[in-house]
Amino acid sequence: MMTGTTHATTTGPGAHAAVLRLGTPPSADEVAELLLVDVAVGRWMPGDEIDVPAAAAEHEVTEAVVRLALHDLRRAGLTSTNPFTGGSVVVWHRRHNEVLMRRLVGVVAVVAGRRPSLEDLPEPARASSAVARRGLVLPADLAHLLDLVRLLVLVLPEASRRQVRTEIVTPLSVLGTTTAMRVHGVVPAISDDVRGVIVDLVEVAAHYGEWDDVPVLVADYAVALGPDER
Repeated sequence: MMTGTTHATTTGPGAHAAVLRLGTPPSADEVAELLLVDVAVGRWMPGDEIDVPAAAAEHEVTEAVVRLALHDLRRAGLTSTNPFTGGSVVVWHRRHNEVLMRRLVGVVAVVAGRRPSLEDLPEPARASSAVARRGLVLPADLAHLLDLVRLLVLVLPEASRRQVRTEIVTPLSVLGTTTAMRVHGVVPAISDDVRGVIVDLVEVAAHYGEWDDVPVLVADYAVALGPDER
């Protein structure tokens, strides 16, 4: 259960946790992703407080694992602590994907400063299938960009890569889906075909080593993905 308004029309308790029960218990990273899915589909909305014991029971993990997951979501700016109860409250808002994208611009600038050769980088880890299992789909342009990011961040130390993954890439992978944008009333400022062209230019610039252009193009994409306020 959770305090505040309950939103359970899209999915029932345990519906997606069951997917992981066939193997080992989900990690804190996986639980964080599942909690994000709940936000994406509208089960938990901004202002709702996540009930840690209930989440632990649903995902068949300890409360400590759920708290670790919530710690990552708090670092990503997606939850905050209720000063009266100590619980975690969903604070994601319709402009938050743009905020995450602007953080990503900073990461890409760091990578660009190292001027890596894409051909020398190993194959990046595959994107999690948890989102796809729930039927959530990313716009093709955002999926393409995040695939590029997973490759580019391989030049960073492992601790930095994990931070980028948990605080930026995973939230965007879930909250940037068409379902999340529809549920939360987010309409990107620029059409997907134009956004796709920007991502193609990012890939071309990175491939040919035009690293000064890459952060600028990603910044342009951040504006394009931001909500249309007209």
